[in-house]
Parts: sequence; C-alpha cells; structure tokens
Amino acid sequence: MSLEVQINNDADDGLWIAAAGEYSLTNLLDLFDRVKVESEKWGRRKVWLDLTQVAGTIPVVDMLTLGEHCARYWKQAFRVAVISPQGGLSRFFENVGRNRGVQIAVFSDQAAAADWLK
Repeated sequence: MSLEVQINNDADDGLWIAAAGEYSLTNLLDLFDRVKVESEKWGRRKVWLDLTQVAGTIPVVDMLTLGEHCARYWKQAFRVAVISPQGGLSRFFENVGRNRGVQIAVFSDQAAAADWLK
C-alpha cells in the first residue's frame, strides 16, 4: 500500500508535500522520487516534507538507505526540511544525506523547519 500524498504549491516560496499512511522502505523511496519530480515540475528549490502522518518506526539501516538514495537523486537541486514524528526520520538520516552533499534537515516542528528554509 502506498502513501497518500498532498501537494501545496502556495507555501511561501516553497513546495509543501505531506504524506500519510504506513511506513515501508519502498513507500519512502517512492515518495522521495516524487519530491524531486514535483520540485522540478513546480520550479521550487525549497521543499517542506511533512511526514507527521506516516505511521511506524523507521529502522536505522533504512535511514542509511534513504539518506544514500536522496544523495543519488536529489543532490544539491533543492533544500528539503523534513518534519518527522518521534520514531520517524532522525538526525542519522540527515547526517547521511548531508555528508553526501544533500541540503536536508530533520525537524520535529514546523516553526524550526520554516526558520531553516529561509
């Protein structure tokens, strides 16, 4: 089962993408691919990725895989602020991506994400 995705192009000067559903590695890999497609489609270099409605715990090994995937496909094309609940993506995922050149940060609240995207 895939994640339900909502996209809002009216979020300040960025693109707001919210996902809901059950966590699986395949679901997030597909979502990350879609983030790139939508960012390019709308010409937005700042992306809010809201994962607060994605249920389930993400294993550390999956965070490594996800961070490496982002580095391969996102590169430095845009900045992504990920809003993730407890048990979701963590600083480990962020570090994997950043160490490979991705402009990404993980937050637990929208205000901190907004500050970082400015």
